[in-house]
Amino acid sequence: MDRTLSRSGFSVGLLGLVAFALLLPIGLAALVFPTPLYDTRELVAWGRHFPLVTPVHPPMMVWFGGIVDRLFGPSGTAIVAANQICLAIGLAYLYATLRLLIERSMAAYVLALTGASFYVVFAPLSWALNADILQLMSWPAVLYHFMRGRSTDRWLHWILFGVWTAVAALTKYNAAVLLIGIAVGIIAVPSFRSCLRRPGLYVAALVGGLLILPHVIAALQVGSTIHYGERHFTGFGSMADTARRLGWLVVGYLPILLPGAAVLGISVARRMVVWRVPRFAAASDELKFVVIVNIAMFAVLLVLIVGLGLEYIARYGAPFAELSVLALAPLFSWAADRRDAVMRQTVLSLGTLYGVLAVAVSVIYLFFASHSGLQEATAPAARLILDDWNSKYTCGPGYFLGDRQTVYGIGIAAGPDGDSMTLDFIPKARWFDRAKLASRGAVLIYTLPQVPTDFAAAFPDLTMSDEKRISVPVLRTRTGKTKDYFYRLVPPKDCGR
Repeated sequence: MDRTLSRSGFSVGLLGLVAFALLLPIGLAALVFPTPLYDTRELVAWGRHFPLVTPVHPPMMVWFGGIVDRLFGPSGTAIVAANQICLAIGLAYLYATLRLLIERSMAAYVLALTGASFYVVFAPLSWALNADILQLMSWPAVLYHFMRGRSTDRWLHWILFGVWTAVAALTKYNAAVLLIGIAVGIIAVPSFRSCLRRPGLYVAALVGGLLILPHVIAALQVGSTIHYGERHFTGFGSMADTARRLGWLVVGYLPILLPGAAVLGISVARRMVVWRVPRFAAASDELKFVVIVNIAMFAVLLVLIVGLGLEYIARYGAPFAELSVLALAPLFSWAADRRDAVMRQTVLSLGTLYGVLAVAVSVIYLFFASHSGLQEATAPAARLILDDWNSKYTCGPGYFLGDRQTVYGIGIAAGPDGDSMTLDFIPKARWFDRAKLASRGAVLIYTLPQVPTDFAAAFPDLTMSDEKRISVPVLRTRTGKTKDYFYRLVPPKDCGR
């Protein structure tokens, strides 16, 4: 029976399913949804400066956005493709860690279920290169290299443990929850405590610390990311409010675990897969460690939500759900002679599910509906505005300023010369240059009517043109829907016609 599988435990069908799940969002971006969504536009705009600190979060995701933009421009397809490469790296590390816990064919099967999850297929279009989705790359890498460093004591694993820990911390500060979980696991499992006496662990800490030190210094000087994190702790609400937050904590696990959990449930019910809770005392030390890490992280989240009033939303749960796969996978094993049938049926069912959904979504949004963000015609709108600008001035604009859901899309589509920024983030952006704004002018682009008033209050010495309006057809849909933009020109001081 093993001859039907590769040495890694994958059948051709399982590999094809994972590849299909990873490529499907790229195809949808190329054919149906060509425009990056709001969060992704923002990280691309900020990533053009490769800052050490941003107005709201650590800089890793804007660095990724800046690299993709530098190589391919603000292409939604390229951004989603880069995101899927990052997810593929994370899935490779997840598989490598599963192999430390269970046999290879079940590890490959569980990996395929995770790779064909709702999150991997649907989340990239909305959150490509965002912090939560990027953590799916770094968190399994952190755990894998720590476990391999502990078992082999090789310098390569310790150094990579430090590097990936820095990547995780520079992506989002919730990496601290993972490190707390690892620390609890070290203390709780006797054989893991021995790594506290090994120099490799402290070299890893030194490597990670040195890599994040420039950001830490900048963050302490500016304080914007720290204050933004503090804003998520909104205080204690009613019992109903706390229950709502805890509900989102549970819901956050589902996009990664579904539909794999349903497939396993059906397989168990049909006695094709065996479900059994092993005795914890008889489990391997590696499995004990992984289970304790997951329990500790969940406990920390409970303390943050219930004890400290963290305003938790479901999308925060993706990296926690990914690592929960490691703790859940050892509960399942193959029923006698049913492995190949389970793999084959899983590939057919999930492949058909996603194929039908992809066709349905494509037909709906190409012909009968439209998405105001993913099909927004930012590039055509930017060209119309630049044509107006260039008819009046020989330089600039230095900036595109406005409200969040408008300015970044137009700004990054207009090209790399003009910076994009929302008005409320100007005081927190270290790279904003008032002299550049005055000398090269700006385009004030918006859909919210209060933007001109806010600009006049922030820059009373600068003038604005009268308000203009353009209407642009939404992309890739036959609905005929259009989107309106309002803009004003802030004349440059150094050039004109």
